[in-house]
Amino acid sequence: MDGSGEKRLIDSPGFDGLSAWSPDGERIVFTTERDGNWELYVMDADGSNQRRLTNTPVDEASPAVSPDGEKIAFVFGAYGDDPSIWVMNADGSGRVRLASGDWPSWSPDSRRIVYTSGAWNDPRISFVNADGSEQRTLDVRGASQPAFSPNGEKIAYVADVGPDKDTWDNEEVFVMNPDGSGRARLTDMPGNDHWPPTWSPDGTRIAFTSDSAGQDGKIQAINTDGSGLTTLTDGRDYDAFPAWRP
Repeated sequence: MDGSGEKRLIDSPGFDGLSAWSPDGERIVFTTERDGNWELYVMDADGSNQRRLTNTPVDEASPAVSPDGEKIAFVFGAYGDDPSIWVMNADGSGRVRLASGDWPSWSPDSRRIVYTSGAWNDPRISFVNADGSEQRTLDVRGASQPAFSPNGEKIAYVADVGPDKDTWDNEEVFVMNPDGSGRARLTDMPGNDHWPPTWSPDGTRIAFTSDSAGQDGKIQAINTDGSGLTTLTDGRDYDAFPAWRP
């Protein structure tokens, strides 16, 4: 994983982004504004067979495919005042609202979802079962963009360490236990490291978007102990929202 071999898969009017692989590595769920607002599509891994999954008057974003491949969690009303976590079947049917929030991530057993809840300037990390039951929130203030590790034993997340928590100009990547204990900071660079932290399938690396060193939007990866920082893209364009192929 050295950033070489980049290949463009989509060439559509408007922007495309925020993608998630299916567990078998054969399909990619992604967001696109080609229809006038942000909607969810799915395509084969080579960019072919693109098909629309949602069709609403509001924005959908942040897709997350369950590890068993049966469900997709996503954010409904993603860029409005009250975004909410929804789930649907992998073919787009059976949409159900679970909770108010953003940035969903599945547990390895496909039974729970961790997500960002609360106000934008005081976010928290919450959990909900895939059927909408047993919602709970961790007492970890200022934490957002959570992601379960592949074995479910850790959660990567983002927190603003700057003096003014309303500006979001110094976000860093952290890891912790699912109960909120054992918090450890992985990155320590000027600017933001965020959008979002994403675990490698073997659980040894975390990729993220970095705005450090005056470069807007480059993809970096780091070992889960904070060592081995690697820059994967050059930041000439805005590169963001990494997703690992299974």
